[in-house]
Amino acid sequence: MFAAVYTNCFAADVCMKSLLYRYASVPRHIHHLMLADVCIQIINSAFTLLINYLMLEHGFKDYEIASMVGNRYLTVLLCAVPLAIIARGRRLKPFLMAGAVTSPLVALLLIASIHLHYTEMIRLLMAAWGVSFSLVQILVMPYVLSNGDKAYLTESITLFFSAANFTTIFTGLLAYSLPLLHPSFNTTALLVIFSTLGFGAVWFVHMLPDAEHHSLPARRRVSVSLSEYDWPLILQAVIPTFLIALGAGFTIPVINLFFHDVHGMPANEFSIINSVAFTLVAFSSLIIPSVKRRYGYQVAITGVQSVAIILLFMMATTEWYRHTPYGYWVAVITFVLRQPFMNMAGPMTSELTMQFVGERNRQLLSALNASIWSGCWFVSAKAFSVLREAGVAYCNIIFITVALYIAGVAWYYLLIRRHERVAIR
Repeated sequence: MFAAVYTNCFAADVCMKSLLYRYASVPRHIHHLMLADVCIQIINSAFTLLINYLMLEHGFKDYEIASMVGNRYLTVLLCAVPLAIIARGRRLKPFLMAGAVTSPLVALLLIASIHLHYTEMIRLLMAAWGVSFSLVQILVMPYVLSNGDKAYLTESITLFFSAANFTTIFTGLLAYSLPLLHPSFNTTALLVIFSTLGFGAVWFVHMLPDAEHHSLPARRRVSVSLSEYDWPLILQAVIPTFLIALGAGFTIPVINLFFHDVHGMPANEFSIINSVAFTLVAFSSLIIPSVKRRYGYQVAITGVQSVAIILLFMMATTEWYRHTPYGYWVAVITFVLRQPFMNMAGPMTSELTMQFVGERNRQLLSALNASIWSGCWFVSAKAFSVLREAGVAYCNIIFITVALYIAGVAWYYLLIRRHERVAIR
């Protein structure tokens, strides 16, 4: 028996060392890119956790907040595809540097505008934040695919998705613990601190090599026609993204409002449960490449997302019994468990669709995905604002998310089947 236990422990140790070795073997410049993304994601995570609470503190209603935040997603929708077309075949480092500089600047101006109640300026800066954030987020994946080591492509993509996970853990822990240390660490102070940390992205982008690999020949980099893309493949790849993004827009940007209004949860409590959730997300995302290699895309994508949908439905129903002793805890537990199951599939859906459309379509697909997510979240934010102003319960709005998630996961199932048939040929 002891021999069997020793053997299993030894095998687990070897497996973990192998896993860490693969992540350590990702090229250094890709690590620098991921650290730049971490700095920008610190701002994004902090705003996701706290900006709604800051606006509530200054007297804004939940439907007003949703409407203003929607402007951020609208600008990403409008600029993503033009940005991808302009950047295609060109050096990406200057675009990344522009995003690294402007993102923290816009964030600091936005905080000041909320304090001054400059409503129109808030809307304008929300839009500007969407543009500055896009300069990094849309181009990271094409940079990795063109300049990374193909032997460690899955690990590189997973690191990109893990950046958001680890920064959410980091910001959540600080947002919970710092106010306990001293009352001066209020919501405004925390947002200023996190926005300032975002300037670290400038250094890491500066560390990227000036020489880059381009997927297009030099003579074709200036003029690119839309007819050169494989639109049938692209359309098949973006449909599940559209369905899931549209559903997510009804819930994810305003989930802290659900916990605040339904379960009376303050900002620091939401921050800490979000950190716990994304700790699970981070570790699950790191092991998902191994799951995919062993069980395939169907388990790594459709299987784990199906579990997440069930947990989201359970979370929504807690509004029906929120006044009972266990309503709060069921909401917290299902929220914490849902996050890893839904998010760990992200690297795999990205890899699947990027492989499905082929090399020459990847940069446009990355932009389209950003446009779809932002466009859907803009529409969903506006719809959420209308529904909440009309008095529609949070649970009924979340059920819309559940229905759209089911349709999106079903389409991923079909897309995986098509991809596997092509791979066999």
